[in-house]
Amino acid sequence: MQYPHFLAVDGSSWEEQAHPIAIAWSLADGSIKTTMIQPEDDWDDWDFALEDLHGINQDTLYQRGETCYSVLRELEHDLEQPRVATDDRERCELLLEKLYEGCGRDVSLEIDDYLDDVQDTSRIEEVRDQLQLSQQMCEDRVRLMLEVWARENG
Repeated sequence: MQYPHFLAVDGSSWEEQAHPIAIAWSLADGSIKTTMIQPEDDWDDWDFALEDLHGINQDTLYQRGETCYSVLRELEHDLEQPRVATDDRERCELLLEKLYEGCGRDVSLEIDDYLDDVQDTSRIEEVRDQLQLSQQMCEDRVRLMLEVWARENG
């Protein structure tokens, strides 16, 4: 089975000046890649209350995060097409724009809302509960989108 590409990005806060801290995307075979993103020098926005939800603190990002350039190189290499679907289009666009700006580039992806292709939206909560997926962690959100898509199209 050939899966569409799904993408989710976690941010440093819910504010407009938020920056990406983690990103997850799916491959055509249904597998998921995820990585933390090392902040750029001028990215100083941070909501300490979100640390409990996503489990990432600033020290971890600086020590284990990948550079913007590395993240984008791997993401674009993995995508067979520049189109991705996401669970929160507006927020994803904002955080991706910040990620691309970190490399001095314009966003090269087309972003769709995955809900546009979900026929039975009650399936979303059903799958989230069955698989005990977090609503906050980008990897779990990509897993949810994959599972819902597979159940509706498989």
